[in-house]
Amino acid sequence: MKTVLLSPRTGAITVGDIPAPEASPGTVVIRNEWSLISAGTERATVSTGAQSLIGKARQRPDQVAQVIDSVRRTGLAETYRTVRERLDRPVQLGYSCAGTVLRAGEGVEDLRPGMRVAAAGARYASHAEIVAVPRNLVVPVPDGVDSRWAAFATVGAIALQGIHQAEAVPGSRIAVIGLGLVGQITLQLLCAYGYDAVGIDPDPAMVALAESAGLVAFPRGADGLPGAVLRHWAGAGADAVLITAATASSDPVEFAGQLARDRATVVVVGDVGVVPPRSSYYHKELSIRYARSYGPGRYDPRFEEGGHPYPEGYVPWTERRNLAEVLRLTAAGALDLSLLNPRIFPVEEAADAYEALKPSSPGGRGVALLLRYAGTAELPDPPAAPPAAPWTVPRGALRLAAIGAGNFATRTLFPELKRQPGVAFSWVAGGRGLSAAHQGRRWGFRTVAESVENGLASGDADCVMVLSRHDSHGRYAARVLRGGAALYCEKPLGLTETELEDVADAWLASGAPAMAGFNRRFAPAVRDLRAALPTGAPLQVVYRVFAGRLPPDHWYFDPRQGGRLLGEVCHFIDTAGFLVPGRPVGVRAVGVDGRDAAAAQSVTLQLTYDDGSAASVVYGGLTPPGAPKELLEVACDGVAARIDDFRSLTVWKGGRAVTTAYRGGPKGHAAEMRGLVRLVRGEALGEAAAAADFPSALWSSLVACRAVRSLTEDRVVETDPATPALARALGCPVPGPGAAAGVPKPGGPAAATAVT
Repeated sequence: MKTVLLSPRTGAITVGDIPAPEASPGTVVIRNEWSLISAGTERATVSTGAQSLIGKARQRPDQVAQVIDSVRRTGLAETYRTVRERLDRPVQLGYSCAGTVLRAGEGVEDLRPGMRVAAAGARYASHAEIVAVPRNLVVPVPDGVDSRWAAFATVGAIALQGIHQAEAVPGSRIAVIGLGLVGQITLQLLCAYGYDAVGIDPDPAMVALAESAGLVAFPRGADGLPGAVLRHWAGAGADAVLITAATASSDPVEFAGQLARDRATVVVVGDVGVVPPRSSYYHKELSIRYARSYGPGRYDPRFEEGGHPYPEGYVPWTERRNLAEVLRLTAAGALDLSLLNPRIFPVEEAADAYEALKPSSPGGRGVALLLRYAGTAELPDPPAAPPAAPWTVPRGALRLAAIGAGNFATRTLFPELKRQPGVAFSWVAGGRGLSAAHQGRRWGFRTVAESVENGLASGDADCVMVLSRHDSHGRYAARVLRGGAALYCEKPLGLTETELEDVADAWLASGAPAMAGFNRRFAPAVRDLRAALPTGAPLQVVYRVFAGRLPPDHWYFDPRQGGRLLGEVCHFIDTAGFLVPGRPVGVRAVGVDGRDAAAAQSVTLQLTYDDGSAASVVYGGLTPPGAPKELLEVACDGVAARIDDFRSLTVWKGGRAVTTAYRGGPKGHAAEMRGLVRLVRGEALGEAAAAADFPSALWSSLVACRAVRSLTEDRVVETDPATPALARALGCPVPGPGAAAGVPKPGGPAAATAVT
């Protein structure tokens, strides 16, 4: 399908072909008819891209600070690679569109194929023939509303949120400073609601556009402007001022102070310099408020992506409700977007449309620009399921496919695999298609699959690597195994025991090799430590991790992704289990910052094993930058050992200490990828055999799920498997019908976590 792409390095606009996005749970796949170019936001984005590196730094000092912080944390070389990759990675533009629903994902019941809808959201409602948008960012288009006007709904929601923030009653006097696209719509909305509104802009063309729509507007450069506005209101000041301009100058904020009455409200909607002068803001006791994009729910992944509603009694105007209200007013004729005289371009001419954003455009700078789509794009037909075939060891070049191609895969795993002889990259798929298309070309994959299902159905892979977001690991891993391919799945293997049961069942039935991404098992220091420990001796393990604080908007805190306990702490559960001879029997988890596993950043685990071993995992997710990352200490009869950040291993034994240094602190990724290739080829793994053991990875994943239950319920939880496939895979007795997890055992504590 066609999509509009921006090069962050050069600012060039192109129209590229990428696979259509999939209908993941909670999303709606839409065939676009129209999408709106946001003159202010997108002009700024394109302008920044066209700047030199120094120019980009001046435009985005916040990102410069992030780069400096990255240099401190990861070093200059790694930061340079990260910046270079981001500049080379194309970006989809757009955030306001309208079209027809092609497919609704699991859990979406109120939006059905064939419905006309409007959609919002950067990274979702893009300038593309087909988009996939979370349900809470999609609303039906009322009958009688042309889809081209429905494409304005997102920008209309921005304007409406500014009005809500003013908290002014109908009939109030309101000034709108800045008559670009948002300002024009704001002025129309105010008049529709019965406010006494005026608009102000330095561009005579924007003033004329407002006046042609029957609105009251003044040129900013007019002599005696404050007095003229006050005379319009019979000498009274504004009850509220909405600033919808986009300028680095603080003039709009200063001028708002002149127009406002005592104790009025100034709402900042646009991107302006906010330096309020004391002379007006103090003496009038003015309030400054900000309007955050489309409304409540914006930037909250639980609402936007997770689909969790806000209680209407507390949050009556969410971003979704704002979208619907703009369309309601349009259907009623109270909002006439045709008065904006939008310029229309076919999507194939998107580069010309962005040129029209510039003041030097031959036709004059357009306040509203629409991209038109042919409306013929279709999703690929679901492939027929290939006949089940028994696993056979591949002959010739080893064909590797990938589901997902994010930063970790492209920086760490793909480079190591490229170094392996006789390995060929077959297909890549996943996400909204753009990343797969870009990385597929970059790393030499033969094809970019139209969907994960199409890739799996092609049969063109001996091993499929699941490298997607955590909430998709379990279902993709099971599909890969049932499709007859070998599996490599990044941790975690699943976020619930239901998912782990499905993966275990698929693995047992397939007979195909499988490996989980627990790379620390393959680290030279860990393997040397395991070899130095006496066989079968009970161990005391203490694993301390200073992981550092993550920002609150990090994707780990999306409840669908399981949080840091399932996503990161599982690594350390696994490493302890790899060293301990016995099987895990119980786990106790304590959260320093609460019992919500999805939100917790710091947690302490106590693990017990059936051979008398015990392990403590202290995971500090609130530690400051610069603290040493990982310290692993082991003690047993006659031996003590310490691994310090994988850079050194010290073993105390027989009255002396022996220290081994490891250049670069390798965490095992290179050995892990070598082991994967040998595993799939059916070659002897030698000393790496234990590290490639899939049942032990299932054990680690099960213990992580039980740790979540322990954290939530504030108790010790047993770790024996409670479902049949997991029990068989782990070599445990298959539980009977009455042995469901969570049922107390006679003479013992409550059993392990329920299957969720």
